[in-house]
Amino acid sequence: MLLRFSLRAVLLGGLLTAPALTAAHATSLNFGVAYVRPADPWSWPTWGRVGVDDVSVGGGTLSASVSTRALSVGYRQGLSLPPLATITARTDLTVTAQRGYRIGSQVSGSAGPVAVTASGTYFTVPATVNDPLATYAEAPVDLRLKGWNADLAVRYRVNRDLVAVVGSEFGPQNQGALGVEGRRSLTRVVPPDPADQPQDAGDGSDPAPVPDPETEVTGTVTWRAGVRGGADLLAVTGGVGYATPAGVTLNLDALAGVQDWRSAQNRARTWGLSGSVAAPDLLGEGSTLRAYAAYEPWRAAASPLRAGVTSELPAGPGTVSLDVAGGRGPDGALGFGVKLGYSFDLSRP
Repeated sequence: MLLRFSLRAVLLGGLLTAPALTAAHATSLNFGVAYVRPADPWSWPTWGRVGVDDVSVGGGTLSASVSTRALSVGYRQGLSLPPLATITARTDLTVTAQRGYRIGSQVSGSAGPVAVTASGTYFTVPATVNDPLATYAEAPVDLRLKGWNADLAVRYRVNRDLVAVVGSEFGPQNQGALGVEGRRSLTRVVPPDPADQPQDAGDGSDPAPVPDPETEVTGTVTWRAGVRGGADLLAVTGGVGYATPAGVTLNLDALAGVQDWRSAQNRARTWGLSGSVAAPDLLGEGSTLRAYAAYEPWRAAASPLRAGVTSELPAGPGTVSLDVAGGRGPDGALGFGVKLGYSFDLSRP
């Protein structure tokens, strides 16, 4: 009862908070088509969509779309109170011809070193109603046909390079998490320019002092460590990442623990591994390319095996996107999907 009350508070909070916020974005029109196999049990394998994003309405931005599966509308606003805090809120509603629906809200805020994010969703249709490739998405998605879920995350910046994280998840798996995240910049000494070196004046006076060597950042290493626990899982987590100044990123995360740890008969070891790599301009100037893979057999309502490649490339007045993903669904069946999209800014001449 308490969890359902919290979920309703998040959903209503997003609706009530949004009208008091402000935001500004460029309006864009987008199109998309997709093919997935196997098809959802309630739909067909092909999917088409047309939508508009970031339409200024009432001080916020409105997004709407119609697809071969559903009609969706979302509203987002943000509020800045320098130097005290910033707040953003978004609410999305999706309805189908069969009277199914999904409603979700997310509220995020930060004040000083503390940042808080709360979200909740209630649904009678699966997440693939909006995204046919959700089954194989990089982030785990609740794939149940109906139900609810909620998340809460609190981040506290201890110092410039260290952050403490507390989180909780409610729904198909009630779990909590504690962790720390850190980063370290890698630098190298820049070779001195001979023209900048002090010269002997030839009059017997002391030469000018040698300046301190200059350095430049060659990359940033990040690390993550923590614990995750609930009634069905107790585990330790860890991860590392690397990013270059050019925008290339690599990430690897792992989990090791015990499922059903409170039951001597059903107790079993489990593990998980996920990673990603991304690079800008690899397919041309302004393009992005990202590949990911995840194996998480301990998840109860998300696909245990997911992998995919996402890409974007400027084309004419807009951007072409291509997503290819596949893996093993919660029912154990192998599948894949392909999605092609195009979007362009309506404010451009």
